[in-house]
Amino acid sequence: MKTWELEKEYNDLLAFVVEGRKKKRLNVKRAVETIRTALETKGEKALAGFSRKWDQWSRDYPLRLTAEELRRAASKIEKKDIKVLKGMIGNVRSYHKGQAAPGRTYRKKGVVVRESFVPVEKALVYVPGGTAAYPSSLVMGVVPAQIAGVKKIFVTSPAIRGEIHPYVAAGCELLGINDVYRLGGAQAIYAFSYGIGTIPKVDMIVGPGNAYVEEAKRDVYGQVGIDMLAGPTELIILCAEAFSPRAIAWDMFSQAEHDEMAMVGLFSSSRAHIDDVREQMRRLIASNERRSVIEKALENNGFMVHYKNIDRAIEAINRIAPEHMELIGDDKKGKSVLYPGVVYLGRHTTVAMGDYYIGTNHVLPTGGAGRFTAGLSVDRFTKRKVLVKINRDFLDRYGDNAVRLSRIEGLYAHGEAIKARKEL
Repeated sequence: MKTWELEKEYNDLLAFVVEGRKKKRLNVKRAVETIRTALETKGEKALAGFSRKWDQWSRDYPLRLTAEELRRAASKIEKKDIKVLKGMIGNVRSYHKGQAAPGRTYRKKGVVVRESFVPVEKALVYVPGGTAAYPSSLVMGVVPAQIAGVKKIFVTSPAIRGEIHPYVAAGCELLGINDVYRLGGAQAIYAFSYGIGTIPKVDMIVGPGNAYVEEAKRDVYGQVGIDMLAGPTELIILCAEAFSPRAIAWDMFSQAEHDEMAMVGLFSSSRAHIDDVREQMRRLIASNERRSVIEKALENNGFMVHYKNIDRAIEAINRIAPEHMELIGDDKKGKSVLYPGVVYLGRHTTVAMGDYYIGTNHVLPTGGAGRFTAGLSVDRFTKRKVLVKINRDFLDRYGDNAVRLSRIEGLYAHGEAIKARKEL
């Protein structure tokens, strides 16, 4: 990992991050287009073929799991872990239930506008899998959808050798989800977007995934709604004061272990501190079960930044807009941090606790999308419904002005439609 001198190499640092994101997307886009083309020509047969290729299927399986398969898979986990899952569900539900948006009524003389929020009818929660299990992502997707009132919630996740992960199955049982599919990757996003074969077409797709899943979601937006672009994870740690190099090393490892394309960075005002963190990372890497993934992520997308002016450091981080940020020391500076998907403050608030047990949602924008969108929430599963009624007085008062505007814009029929109502 390179160490950048912020004040001297500000633009080069930003270019490194931006170009890294572009390069990943370009390579992935070509592969995803190939998957889409195969599905368009071969339909459901292509889904089984992809599962054989990438998920080690030795035979074709029904894509939807039976209730018995879910029960059998869920029964493999220990009772103490059921308690852990229940605790996470409780914390996530407690935090999210306050997000449901209230309606409002707007009144002006002669006009009444009633706004309410109605849930989408069908939503897919994509749960990553393959090299790791993510029951936490299942919970983060399903709970706000349930609070929003979504009628049909589908879950899909990669099934290695045809078997869904026991912890994902147990999570589905605890959440009361019955429509569970053994399908992952970009092909799952396309299948549920278009309704391929026996796969239902949904209205909304949520959930994090690898770069291929993210690119497929980008491609299908418009056919379906998506939560956001939530691809390979990102973390930047900003140290405004000296802090445990060991804790920082583990925080960086905790995000790098998700994906070889993960991005992790450290900003520190002390060169010696940066060197200490490097040394801790060198010592601790050997004890990591996912060492190869971490090393590739750090080699390709990891960086250290030495800064002198903290406001300049925050400016750079706002430009990068990472998925996660930790701000350690000087909590007041949190007001200046605008665009990360979530900001964790203080010595005890590790990103890993946010991933699991704080209750805030860990499905967050990546790739700089935090500049214009936020993390997954209840309102992402709803849409605003607007009912409008005006009376004759309002039409008489403003109708001529509206007709004039129609003439200004060259839309003749608009004006005639308004005049016709005035003549009633």
